[in-house]
Amino acid sequence: MSVSIVLATALLLGADVDGEGQRPPAPDLSLRDPSPPRQVYRLNLAVDIPVTVAGGLAALARAFLKDKLARISCPCNPAGLNFIDRGAVSSNNSGANVASDVAVAIAIAGPPVIDLFDVGLSKAFGEDLMIFAETLAVDTAIQQVANFAVARPRPRTYANDPAYLTSAEGYLSFYSGHVATVFAALSAASSTVRLRYGEQIWPWILTGAVGSSVAVERVLAGSHFPTDVLAGALAGVAIGIAVPWLHARPREERLSILPAEGGRGLAFAGAF
Repeated sequence: MSVSIVLATALLLGADVDGEGQRPPAPDLSLRDPSPPRQVYRLNLAVDIPVTVAGGLAALARAFLKDKLARISCPCNPAGLNFIDRGAVSSNNSGANVASDVAVAIAIAGPPVIDLFDVGLSKAFGEDLMIFAETLAVDTAIQQVANFAVARPRPRTYANDPAYLTSAEGYLSFYSGHVATVFAALSAASSTVRLRYGEQIWPWILTGAVGSSVAVERVLAGSHFPTDVLAGALAGVAIGIAVPWLHARPREERLSILPAEGGRGLAFAGAF
């Protein structure tokens, strides 16, 4: 996340990015569209950078303070769970756990790489990258608040798994951070595609497919209950749409002057 902030800031400020103190030679644009890629976001770096850094600090706080903040409350009786979640107590699929980790890594790394190939090293890419990093930061911060505030035992904690029963990580089940992160990252990327190219259905289909597969994997791994992954999906989509929407540039107003009906006078027509 910190690398994303540095690169995005450098691009937004027009700084050199080749590491040699000189601007790289201009590429041959004879076969390319000479117009710069469309910028779809409006930033306020005085706000966006601190918000993004705060999300990174929230992740560090989880790593270093979870033993002090977590509330260990089990052994617990699975009979007290609702009928939707009760079946997840017996789940313990290590392969599903690894698959969900890989999917999260791809969801975080993939969209910036694809965007880079699409718009190149430009201010548009810097803005996109900042919004992407800020989306993940907001998502991370809210995850931590929910995890420690609710302090819900994980399915494997209910199953009396020794690795979870007395560990702080065993009591951070609600809501699923993996699922929220995937949905937030891919929803933000889908929002960027929509703002730049108009409404496209395929990014949202991909978001739903990848996010849903991660949700299933987290339940099969015994890391989360079905209600945990459902809440994570809703939170991730909401954040992944809200952060880009709050930064979206307004559509340019296009006015034209046309004859009024009946040929009397002139009328303004606009597209927004």
